Amino acid sequence: MAHSTAAPVLPVPVPRLKGRAVIGNTWEFKKDRLELFRRTFEECGDIGVYRIAGQDCYFVNSVELAHEILIKNGSFFEKTDRFRAFARPLLGDGLLTATNEEHKKNRRLIQPRFRTAVIRNSADSAAKVADTVAGEWTDGGVIDVRREMVRLVLGIVGHNLFSRDVLGEADDLGNALTDAIHGFDSQASALVPLTIEWPTPANLRYRRAIQRLEETFHSFLAERRAMADKPDDWLNLLMECGAEDGTPLTDRQIRDEALNMFMPGHETTATALSWSFHLLSRHPEAYERLIAESDEVLGGRLVTAEDLPRLPYALAVFKEAMRLYPPVYMFSRQASREVEVLGHRLPAGACVIFSPYTLHRRADYFPDPERFDPDRFTPEREELLPRHAYMPFGAGHRVCIGNHHALLGGQIALAGIAGRARLSALPGAADPGTDPMVTLRPEGEMRMRVARRGGQRP
Repeated sequence: MAHSTAAPVLPVPVPRLKGRAVIGNTWEFKKDRLELFRRTFEECGDIGVYRIAGQDCYFVNSVELAHEILIKNGSFFEKTDRFRAFARPLLGDGLLTATNEEHKKNRRLIQPRFRTAVIRNSADSAAKVADTVAGEWTDGGVIDVRREMVRLVLGIVGHNLFSRDVLGEADDLGNALTDAIHGFDSQASALVPLTIEWPTPANLRYRRAIQRLEETFHSFLAERRAMADKPDDWLNLLMECGAEDGTPLTDRQIRDEALNMFMPGHETTATALSWSFHLLSRHPEAYERLIAESDEVLGGRLVTAEDLPRLPYALAVFKEAMRLYPPVYMFSRQASREVEVLGHRLPAGACVIFSPYTLHRRADYFPDPERFDPDRFTPEREELLPRHAYMPFGAGHRVCIGNHHALLGGQIALAGIAGRARLSALPGAADPGTDPMVTLRPEGEMRMRVARRGGQRP
């Protein structure tokens, strides 16, 4: 009796985007990476390969592939060697750069800071800082919204992490963080990557920025060690907790974890708030709904944690802004072994790129995707979204640990500021371009005019 054997199923070839000889798509990545992502999806479909700095990058853009890579096979995908090498001078061996195994340990140390009481305290500090910053604006004056949102969020993060008022030094810290971001991005996107030791102008700025941030942190740490009564904040948690063997964390470990929360915690929320006010200024009907909700619920007083369920539109505005302009517009993973995903074989060492910016613009997930529509994020409609169609904080076991704090801070800032002032674009002002570096910042200043609402806060 003859036996038939089924032919082996061959992996489906991954389409490759055309590029230049030698440099591949490196120039496109440096010049307009959002367009590179769009074109890769348009020409290659849900998965395609482009090449930068001599490395193949597998660009994936579907909820099915996101589930396969980040959830089902998440243990086989690490942060990339390239990201780790260029981020480590700034972030050390904290959550963002740690291997999967170290990430589990570090996350267990940090998770206690996300209990209910701490979130309530975070809500109070966010409301107070937002009120302080908005209270400084003069009626009819012009502000740079991007600068003000950086100050605001640095104030919130400084209080939550270090119990410190950093508003007075927010500009200096914000400039240092910007230089650090430029330095990291310059290294990560270079055709010939140079480590931070090379004395290029970008690297020198990067090193000075890191030194400024470290000096600030170590001054906070020294001040804290001298205190008899230590506040219950992030820094105190890191100082009190120990490694699995019971030994206290070293100053370097405390520094790494603190900066891993300080830098992303300020940058992503400040960027999302900047885009939120840009979109509101261009959509007055949405702005009116936000103001009406704030007036009805708050009546001019400060936001509290108990108010949040009654401020759903503020949260929806913030979420929709992060759909259109996700601060973390791209992130990467590296296969630690050969993995097959939905018929495609990814070799060991493969670099996989995700772009929430591109994913959030799929019309089959978000109809009329370029339209600003906060009602996409009513509870009823949000439940209907395909899983992983919306992932401004990533997904899987390395999803951003501060996602709830970011949403809380954004919701409170929008609702609180709406009760204090209305911001409008200057006549004839063009829409700001996007400046995709480590995060998706607005390009240049975002100048708006202030119209104060109500009197001075007692």
